[in-house]
Amino acid sequence: MTLRLVPEPDYTGESGVMAMRSVQRALTAALQQEDWERIRHLDRICVVLIDKVIAANRSDKTTLIRALSELKGVYAGLIAQCQQEVTLLHAT
Repeated sequence: MTLRLVPEPDYTGESGVMAMRSVQRALTAALQQEDWERIRHLDRICVVLIDKVIAANRSDKTTLIRALSELKGVYAGLIAQCQQEVTLLHAT
């Protein structure tokens, strides 16, 4: 049996932004489906990914701002949806 190591993904520059966008798309899809378990899972992944993107782009503030600003919009939508769900629960 042969063991192959997978190289660490590159999170610098556009690669980091694209990785964040991939998680954002998955979060948006899970939110539209109201798949709360998937959202929790993706949220945990997002925490790790944010740390990796920040570490890889410490000298490139423009990339960091772009990646995190886009993510902020996704989380704003998530928070709004959660607030709406709570309101509906309290109304019943």
